[in-house]
Amino acid sequence: MDLPKYTATFINNMSQFAQSTRPKNVGQLSDLLQEYREHDDNPSVGGWEKFYYEKVGQEKIDVAAKKTWDKIQQAKENIEKLTFKDVEEWTRNLIVNKTFSGLQIQRDILEMISETGEWRLATPEEESKGIDGVVDGKFISIKPYSYKSTIAQTKEKIKYPIVFYKQTKRGLIIYE
Repeated sequence: MDLPKYTATFINNMSQFAQSTRPKNVGQLSDLLQEYREHDDNPSVGGWEKFYYEKVGQEKIDVAAKKTWDKIQQAKENIEKLTFKDVEEWTRNLIVNKTFSGLQIQRDILEMISETGEWRLATPEEESKGIDGVVDGKFISIKPYSYKSTIAQTKEKIKYPIVFYKQTKRGLIIYE
């Protein structure tokens, strides 16, 4: 498939927003693929496609594509409304507010999970390796819980333990 630059990521994001490829729409793909592999001694993409169409049907793909397409149309309308001032304000918010609050959350988490009281934020060199801090002599990465469902999570290779968190009205929830 040869798509114009940036569009595959855009389509993927719109599919996620539309929730168009969720199991309720297209079937439980991991189970279906396992079932296909159990019935085919020489699995292939073509065989899987045929199995899927026979078991679930083309209409499920059509419905998922339509849901994604509708979300793309909504996004296109909204993109047309964007102004340079909107982008400037978004950039300022990212650099000022989100950076401050993100680093504050990292500091809070490092302090909260340290058993010895020894912790520090990562150096720029450590950050380039996916390290956010050092706790009790161990490198760690800190990510929001929502990171688990992002594209970056599948592409990024972090060699260190990851501490996930959710920020709620009651405070931070940490998942180690």
